[in-house]
Formats: sequence, C-alpha cells, structure tokens
Amino acid sequence: MKEGRYEYQEKIGEGGMATVYKGLQRSLDRPVAIKVLDARLSNNPSVIKRFKQESLTIARLNHPNIIHVIDKGTTSKGRPVFVMEFVEGVNLADAIRTSCYAFNEKVDIIVQLCKGVAYAHKLDVIHRDLKPANVIVDQEGFARLLDFGIASFFEKEAEADSDDARLILGTEAYMAPEQNEGVVHTTKQSDIYSLGIVMFELFTGCLPSGSPRAELAADSNMPPALADIILRCIERKPENRPSSVEDVKTQLLLAMQGQHIAEDQASRAGEGMASVASKFGLLDVMRENKFGGAYLYEDKISHNLLVIKKQRESSRGYKEAKLLCSLKHPSLVNVLGASKNDKSFIVVMDYVSGGSLQDRLIQPLAFQTFLSIGIQIAKGISFAHKNRICHGNLRPSNVLLSSDMQVKLSDFGLDEHYRVKLEDRNWYSDGRAQQDELADIFSIGAIYYHCLTGMPPSFKDGLLKRSKYFLELPEDLRVLVERMLESDLDRRPQSAEAVVSELLPFLEDEKTVVKREEVKQEAPTKTVIEYRHRKGLAVVMAIVLVASLALNVLLLGPDAESVRHVVNDSIDRLMALAWNN
Repeated sequence: MKEGRYEYQEKIGEGGMATVYKGLQRSLDRPVAIKVLDARLSNNPSVIKRFKQESLTIARLNHPNIIHVIDKGTTSKGRPVFVMEFVEGVNLADAIRTSCYAFNEKVDIIVQLCKGVAYAHKLDVIHRDLKPANVIVDQEGFARLLDFGIASFFEKEAEADSDDARLILGTEAYMAPEQNEGVVHTTKQSDIYSLGIVMFELFTGCLPSGSPRAELAADSNMPPALADIILRCIERKPENRPSSVEDVKTQLLLAMQGQHIAEDQASRAGEGMASVASKFGLLDVMRENKFGGAYLYEDKISHNLLVIKKQRESSRGYKEAKLLCSLKHPSLVNVLGASKNDKSFIVVMDYVSGGSLQDRLIQPLAFQTFLSIGIQIAKGISFAHKNRICHGNLRPSNVLLSSDMQVKLSDFGLDEHYRVKLEDRNWYSDGRAQQDELADIFSIGAIYYHCLTGMPPSFKDGLLKRSKYFLELPEDLRVLVERMLESDLDRRPQSAEAVVSELLPFLEDEKTVVKREEVKQEAPTKTVIEYRHRKGLAVVMAIVLVASLALNVLLLGPDAESVRHVVNDSIDRLMALAWNN
C-alpha cells in the first residue's frame, strides 16, 4: 500500500494490538479509518500473522453489520496496516457508560450483532474478541462489528503451529473460559459466550459479577425471557450454550416480539395486510426497498416462523406463487399462500435459517459441497419446469440454504429488483427478454461457475473468459458449464434433468474412490480425487501408431527384420502395460 494515497489525521482509537487513525483517501476525497500494528508488537511473528490475516478475513466478508476493508499493506517502516471504511458514530462501550439507548434500541443493536456474527459463522469465521469496544453504531442506529484481527477460518485450525496453540487472544472480561487454554480451543461457542457478556452489559450497564442470575433478576426492567437467553449464552461449558448465534437471534426475536422495530417500519409491513395481523406476529424486518420488503413473522397458533414477501407496483411472480402453493419439492421453498390487490401482492413461505448461497460465495466452494448444492438446484428447477414453471430470475441470492445445507429455491417469477443501478449487469442472465427453460439453464450454469471459481462468469466477444480456477476443473465439468453458458441455444443442455444426469457421475466417482481406499485399509495418506476417464489403452495405441509411422523408413532398410523384431517386442510390452493399468 502506498501511504501517499492516504493522509493520516487524528488518532481515534488504540488497543492492545493496534492504533486506529482517521484518515483521508486522497483519490476519492473520502474519510477512512487506518489501522496500524503497534510498534511494540512488530517483532512478534504470531501477532503479525494474525494482524495481516484480519484484512484478508474481513475483505471476504460482505455484510451490512460488518465493517468493510478498502486497502491493506505496510507502512514505510514495515508495520502492517490496513484501511477500513470510516463510520461516523458512537462506540458501544462509550454508549453503555452514558446510557444513551432506550430498551428497544438495545434490542435492535443486539439483533444486528447477531446477524453479523451469524453470517461470519456460516462462513466458518470466528471473531474471538466480541466486546462493546469493537462495535460502532452510526447516527441511524446501524451497528457494525470491527476488529476481526484475531478471527480465523476453522479449516486452518488443524494447521496451527505451536506458537498459535499457545497464543491466548481476546479481552479477559469477555473471554469464554476455554479461550484461556489457547487460540485453538476457541470455537463458535466462544463467540456466543462473549455475545452474552455484551448483552448483559448493554442491558444492565455493568459486567456480571458474583451471581449473574441474581443480578439479572434484581433488574425490574429485565424481561425473564431475555434474562434466560443471556444466562444460557454465558454458561461456562460450551455444550450448555445455544447451538448457534442464529439460534440466539431467533430466541431473542421471539422473546421481544418485534419491540425493536421502528413504528414506520411496522406500519409499512402491515400495509394492505389487515388480515395478517390477526394470524401472525411481526418479529423482524429482513429487507426493505422501494419495490417491497421481506418480513419475519411468527404464526400465533403453530408458532412456526414464516417469511412474508411484499411486492409493490407489480404482479410478476404472483402466478408462479399460486402454482407453487399446491406443489412440494425438497429443493423448493415451501410456499404457503399468495394474495394480491390493485397495489401489491404478498407471498407467505417457510423461513429458511441458513441464509442464501450468495452469502457463502466469498471463495470457491469445496467440490463436494458444490456437487451437493449443484445437483439440488438442478433437481429443483427440473421439477418446476415439469410443472410448467420457469424461474426467470435465478441467482445465488434466491438459492436459500437450510442449516444443514439443503437447497430451497425461492422468488420464482419475481422482478429483477436486486440492482441499485439499471445499467448494472445481471451476471446470471443470458440477456434475452424471454424467460424460458433455456434461460434458467444459463442461470444455473452461471451459478455453477461462480460456485466453482468464486467469481461470476464474464464474456469477451461472446466467449466465456475462463479463469485459472475454471481451467483446473475436471474436463467433463468444464465442458458441461461451458455448454450451459453457450449463446447458441441449441448447444445448451435442453433440460435441467439432463444437467443432473451429467453431474451424478462425478458424485459416483467420488464415492467409488473413497470406498476403495477404505477397503484397502492403507496407511493414512492425502486423498486426491481425480475426475477423469481411463483412456490408457487409447493413449498407448496412439503412441504405437505414431511410432510405427516414424519407423516406417527404417523398416524398409536392409536391417528391416531386426528392427521389426524390436518394434514387435515394444508393442507387446506397451499393450501389457495398458491392460494392467
């Protein structure tokens, strides 16, 4: 990073690992936050590695409740530094000391923190230092998590060196008991403990001491349901805490029954849905824009969680929703009802807790994960097509995932209102106005490309630009995806069912390899799965043919008989080798 691109201004924060300055990005004339590793720690390899990892970790995260990284590098003295967006707001630690938030605002802040941490956990990222000082709340009430400097991916834990194993990271007052055993013992459950301490302090104004249960019970403003959630989060044994931050968020929403929702938001949610209020209770606003919104409700009788999507100024998607009410498939979200009036229509569907596929595409998916998700997507679309329903707007954001990674496709037939600017490209559309089965095939292919490479597909002169990750894929899979993305409609697979049939052999090949290695019971080795057909015999025959032609001149010479003998012997050896392989 060239420091000349940024102007350092006043110091705005200082912690055990780094100092944060307010700065200016000269090229865009915008304020930024610049975080520099403390000089006293510059010679500590473990701390430097963790600090550098922070920018890489956060750069992969894309969530409104997590701070965004703009740039990274080193100072002129070699100290690691990275640049974040600057958020004008109040530090939550300072806000607690000044008691500046009402009860419903505190609930809203915690719900937002849960959303940010739950998103990170779904991507296998642990924060490891959740505390009020690492939360910024802006003037509109939006909370953002920062300082993922000691976060790491679970998959790297097995590779942790001895220095990392002994490293203890976190802030003592908020650390889970297991964090004192070292960084490798820190898990998602540790973040849940820290989140519980943050909740305790936010609602009571102090840290727990002595008997947390008695302290919460002594607070007359503390709802018993909320106290129970906090106490479960701060259980000393990880197995006694809630199973996930998503579960914490859900239980909090059920306990608070929408108390954190602003009046204007609640009013918009209820517009045109007078009958809904008698049956369902509004728990949360999931998304809103000028075209409509998505709202989380609780069925007052069954207590099931439901999502009600409202579409304004358009009835596109209503026909598909009505048809899906009577259809069920494991890979389609369960649509419970749909109704409309002159101004809008609503769709009622089951709540899917695992987020969307879009949330997970910060890097290429593991091949096994891709196969599972890819086959489920194609099966779901195939079922819809057989019932004369085209999606018309398929993209990773409407491929929902359950907590156990089961695909639930949603938003059939809805308008493309995901773009802020109309000129923004739709990476998942073939550009035709017609919404038909072959358009859905293209969309699936674009999703596959994104899953396998970490980037949506791009084209030059009508041809797919094949990235490094794409070129490393098995040949048969590359060919399938390229065919799905063909501009020539006749070259695409003509049905989603055909796509499934071409993906299944990869799944079977993988199972066969794993099973064969288990039967041999060999010493543990690194498993490498190759997805290719055995063509040894064909290769050998080609070599024989070329060799025969090349030696043709020799065979016509005076020593022809001896040369023939050598060639025939070589052919016999090659054929034996081919059959043995």
